[in-house]
Amino acid sequence: MPEWMVVYETSHDAEAHVVAGRRQVEGIQAVVHRQPGAAALGITIGMLGAITVLVRPDDYERALILLEPDEYPDELPNTTDEISYLGIEDDDPDQLPD
Repeated sequence: MPEWMVVYETSHDAEAHVVAGRRQVEGIQAVVHRQPGAAALGITIGMLGAITVLVRPDDYERALILLEPDEYPDELPNTTDEISYLGIEDDDPDQLPD
């Protein structure tokens, strides 16, 4: 069984680090890997240009689930009734800050 599994592949270094960081926040050990010498040679395409995010086999399924987009409501509420401004009650205008 391999020690690491590829959970994500990109050609952008920053993108790979964001993906790895999200996994690390969730307690999954993640490593960004790039072929040795590829950055020094300026190779950004093909197998040498690939940047991969690696995780342990035990964390692979959970790491894949984190790649799915977060769910957001279809619409935002059309009211501001529940918003509290600095803890000021709507019925006491004397509480407004200067």
